[in-house]
Amino acid sequence: MEIRRARHEDIPGIIAYTRDTFEWGDYVPDVIEEWVEDPDGVTMVAALDGEPIAVARALLLTPNEGWGHGIRVHPDHRGGGVAAEIGIPLLAWIRDAGAQVVRLLIEDDNEPSIRHVQKLGFRRTVRLMHASRTVGEATANPEGNGVRRGPSALRAKPAKVQDAPLVLASWSSSEIGRAVRGLIGEGWRFHTLRVDDVRDAAGSGSLWEVGNSWAITTTIEPTFHVAMLDTRPDEAYEAIGALVDLANNRGAERFVVWLPAIDWIVQAARRTGCDVSPLSIWEYPL
Repeated sequence: MEIRRARHEDIPGIIAYTRDTFEWGDYVPDVIEEWVEDPDGVTMVAALDGEPIAVARALLLTPNEGWGHGIRVHPDHRGGGVAAEIGIPLLAWIRDAGAQVVRLLIEDDNEPSIRHVQKLGFRRTVRLMHASRTVGEATANPEGNGVRRGPSALRAKPAKVQDAPLVLASWSSSEIGRAVRGLIGEGWRFHTLRVDDVRDAAGSGSLWEVGNSWAITTTIEPTFHVAMLDTRPDEAYEAIGALVDLANNRGAERFVVWLPAIDWIVQAARRTGCDVSPLSIWEYPL
């Protein structure tokens, strides 16, 4: 078995065994060509007789924070330590690129992946909930006593660049911010929130003041993503509701928010009609 960088000729083989990784399919076939061509990250394969039997990717999210994802092993070669073998050069690449830590995200019921990263020395640092719902449907929800949700009593208002230090200070000390160790979501990736991130969000109209809460959002059509929500128990339900209203007003088809696994914020999300699924961030110091 050879561990090396992925090549264009590996793409058809990778697509062939990653089409049905999960019940819903897999995103790897849609992005593998982009990964191979992207100079800002590295995509490695394990090849047997020239054919790729495993693939994985790593990149830097900030100058000192790396991210690993997309580990896929051919069904015929699972359980033989291939994932661990391909992880070694990925960690070396991230370290050589200057990162001090590397993280990855795993569903809590994905026991094979959890065993794999534990063998590499990763430890679970953050328990998350991925909360999502269809926008535009005020559906009855058992968690909300079957009551249809109307417009929120709060409204999301654009925040200012000058608010950035206040937002960062709140995130570093609030219950939610501490529970996620100061991280912010970037799609399905996470890095430490920096003041420049907050300023950029404000400058692009993606930083929101919702009552006493703060939120950073992004839209990846057709989904409205809440990358950061800093709120408190007495305001959580209305704050999430205000962001759902904002997503609806912007014509999004789906609403997604990352939350820590704290009961009061998870229940607030359920009350607004969100389905939630548990995932965890695993971390390895370099």
